[in-house]
Amino acid sequence: MYYAAMRPAEVIHLQKSQCRLPASGWGLLNLKGGVVTAGKEWTDDGAVHEIHSLKRRAVKATRPVPIPPVLVRMLREHIESFGVAPDGRLFHNAEGNYIDASAYGIT
Repeated sequence: MYYAAMRPAEVIHLQKSQCRLPASGWGLLNLKGGVVTAGKEWTDDGAVHEIHSLKRRAVKATRPVPIPPVLVRMLREHIESFGVAPDGRLFHNAEGNYIDASAYGIT
């Protein structure tokens, strides 16, 4: 999050197809939105998570974010070690689902 100035919702929604991760040098993330935890009672389909567009941007807007070589390496190593979820997300739990806020919000 630090190297790319990303919000937690953008991180957990990040897909491999949004990443340009060259073998060396700077890369690029093309952020398309985020996932928020709304709770089953607050969504139309009863799902816990909702996909939203980028904050304060049009629904189909994207946000290109250049990323430094250190983050490119970290993401390449993460993908190599953990793979991606069935829908292409980089960060997922053991079942391939979204990471719950309680997993990264521990104080």
